[in-house]
Amino acid sequence: MRKLLMLITVLLLSGCTHEQLVRYELVAPNNAQVLQATGYAPIASQTGPSYEEKLMQAMEASRLDAYRRLAEQLYGQQLRAYTRMTGETTSRKTMDAKVQGVVRGAKVVNQSVQGEFYTTELSLDTKVLADLGSVENKPVETENKWWY
Repeated sequence: MRKLLMLITVLLLSGCTHEQLVRYELVAPNNAQVLQATGYAPIASQTGPSYEEKLMQAMEASRLDAYRRLAEQLYGQQLRAYTRMTGETTSRKTMDAKVQGVVRGAKVVNQSVQGEFYTTELSLDTKVLADLGSVENKPVETENKWWY
């Protein structure tokens, strides 16, 4: 009797299932912006025995700095601040900043040596983000399936 009751309960609970299929279409924003960022790196402070090696490292560092600045514009910065009080005075302050995200579709506009710095300028037209799959999706078609 107990097994029969358990079997009936399981059958009643699993009798109907529902599956929904939604297809999405990528939609570009109406008023897309062109974001620009410039990255800097000092050449003399790079490690390496020759000027050419320092220049190559500065090129990479300035490119990464420019991409970080683009990511800040796209995703914002995550900030964490900590202040420690001893009595009525502040004894320690710390602040961390973090940027995390994927930047795709950016174009290098200019790379050059400006004084003692190597600079990289990037441009990102946010219209291309729809083609890359980084914008919100809107449902195009919904299909419901019912099984009994």
